[in-house]
Amino acid sequence: MSLTSALNTALFGLTHNQRQIDVTAANIANANTAGYTAKRVEANVYFDKHGNVSGLLTSNIRRDIDRAIQGNYWDSLAQTAFANTRHAYTSEIDRTIGSLGDSSSLPSLMSKLNTNLASLVSAPDSYAARQEFLGTADLLARRLNSTYEDLQNMRTRADSAIGNQVGEVNQLLARIQEIDKEIQSAKLTGMPGVDLYDQRDRYLEQISSYLDVSVSFDNNGFTRINTYSGQILYSDGQAAKLEFRPTGTLKPGQDGNTITVVTPGGTPYDLVSASRSGSMMALVNLRDETLTEAQAQLDELASQLSLAFSNVNVASTETTVGPETGFTLDIAGLQAGNTVSLSYVDSGGTTRNVSFVAVKDPALLPLAASTTARPDDIVFGIDISSGTPANYIAQIATALIGSNLAVADDGTGKLRVLGDSGTNTVAKSLSANVTTTASSNQGLGLAVFVDGRNGQELYTGALENGGQRTGFARSISLDLTLKSDSSKLVNYQTTPTTNSPKDSSRPQYLLDALSKTNFSFDASMGIGTEGDPFKGTVMGFVNQLVSYQGEQAETAKQTSSARTTLTQNLAIRYEEDYKVDMDAELGFLIQLQNAYSANARVMQATREMFDVLLNSV
Repeated sequence: MSLTSALNTALFGLTHNQRQIDVTAANIANANTAGYTAKRVEANVYFDKHGNVSGLLTSNIRRDIDRAIQGNYWDSLAQTAFANTRHAYTSEIDRTIGSLGDSSSLPSLMSKLNTNLASLVSAPDSYAARQEFLGTADLLARRLNSTYEDLQNMRTRADSAIGNQVGEVNQLLARIQEIDKEIQSAKLTGMPGVDLYDQRDRYLEQISSYLDVSVSFDNNGFTRINTYSGQILYSDGQAAKLEFRPTGTLKPGQDGNTITVVTPGGTPYDLVSASRSGSMMALVNLRDETLTEAQAQLDELASQLSLAFSNVNVASTETTVGPETGFTLDIAGLQAGNTVSLSYVDSGGTTRNVSFVAVKDPALLPLAASTTARPDDIVFGIDISSGTPANYIAQIATALIGSNLAVADDGTGKLRVLGDSGTNTVAKSLSANVTTTASSNQGLGLAVFVDGRNGQELYTGALENGGQRTGFARSISLDLTLKSDSSKLVNYQTTPTTNSPKDSSRPQYLLDALSKTNFSFDASMGIGTEGDPFKGTVMGFVNQLVSYQGEQAETAKQTSSARTTLTQNLAIRYEEDYKVDMDAELGFLIQLQNAYSANARVMQATREMFDVLLNSV
């Protein structure tokens, strides 16, 4: 090696050593700085045609980071944020609905109502017993109102939080866009700008908590951010724009406004359908699914509670006409939402169950099979807006064409259904479930609760205007006429004579309706399935509701705990991968200092050799 080559090598070595010392010193100084990644100097050595060192490029500084570990950590952040957000809300839902241990909770008030009715059965003429029952019924209605309202407030909070997070994500995307520009400018000026990458990673980490995104980097160093489904959030140095309009009024059973993304190219898409995780998606899920489901369960409870008391089963009478047998049924009292139930055996020996549901708006027809909670029935809608039973009967007859049943008006305005012995078609049963409209002379049923949305309206479970059941828990209230005349709790007959004030028939009917009569509950609100809906008493359903929400909260808690633990472990692994190892850096710094001294000695020796050489000439 020539003296010139030795001098160049030592000079390049000194320059490289100085750059490494600067970077290592910066690593040591920022060892405790959050998000700071250890840096390393990359060197490219160039040789001439004789194999001598002709150059050394040390301007490239790389971060000591494992992209695979980083990606796994960011993915986990989205899932953990989703789980934690669900846990926070489902726990609040569970507390709102309450448990048997809370005297003011729904299950406790239902239990107390049952006890009050039992007392009223024992002493139907007791004014105190009547007032105790009415007081509990009023508290129960108000608790349903307030619980529903609490859930509605939670929906509103979730909607507001969505708007806040949309704004935060837009700010983060804007900062990433600014940093990308700074990185490109640094490249043009020959400055590495490596600390900018640390800043960008911190913003990307924050976005990963809001949304499940995939992050990559193109050949020019620009960031690329895509949603779970591959839609663009950031590309080619340009950020997309998230748009969200807060939902003014969150209507019962209806979704709030969605989140729209407008790409840098101007193309809009729905972010909700393009994502699956992150705190933002958890809020959307809670607002539009979890909380609306809980409200629907309250609506079903309020509906079945009201109808259990107010509806009576209208039985048919056995009828024989010539060789055919069947039933005759009075359907004049049908209200919107009431049903007529028919069971018959067809000519093939198969039992058929048919439900005719009354509506006043013909635009609702035909009705879906899921209109009733029964999984084994065929559903038909009948328009009762005419108020003429003969018209109802004509519609039922039309619906049953092909069944071989003889359906007609019996001549007095009643529905008559007969079998057909010629085809072995047998009418097995016929009945109607009808809401009483008065406190007496319509059976033992009593409308204890009414719909308070427009004054005090009779609740019948009507399907018009989106369904009377939707939002009913928010408006259910005690019939105020019972407060002014509590004798209605006992007096169910005035014609031809008034029943005895000690007659316990009506209180017993109400007690049985609450705790003994089984109903099929609508499975669309999460309890049971369409093929196997929950069937039980109203008392049983409220316990099922509490249990369901408790299980939801516990599952969310366990998921949140598991996800948090996993993310914490990944965070530790991620930090260990990129953080500065003080011992290693100090050891490396000593090596660099020794190398610097060695290069300096080479330069000193080379200079001395040049001096000797020049002096000998």
